[in-house]
Amino acid sequence: MTPQLHADAENARRCLNGDLLADELSTRARELAVTWLHRRSLSDAEIAIRLGLSTYTAARIRARLCLPVNPLQEVVSRGA
Repeated sequence: MTPQLHADAENARRCLNGDLLADELSTRARELAVTWLHRRSLSDAEIAIRLGLSTYTAARIRARLCLPVNPLQEVVSRGA
């Protein structure tokens, strides 16, 4: 792991712990945080709350990373 990637991963962890705001993260660290929360099946709105982002920004990052909408989120967005 390169030193920068290591620093980004550490900062993403600190953000998830509430020690840093998402605005203080690099783009890569923010992407890591979104990816980790997405893997826990959180919705875009839940990710946004956790990281202090707008829902739009969380969804945009998820889409840029080619991560699918989580199944539960898909059902909710369809109004089922």
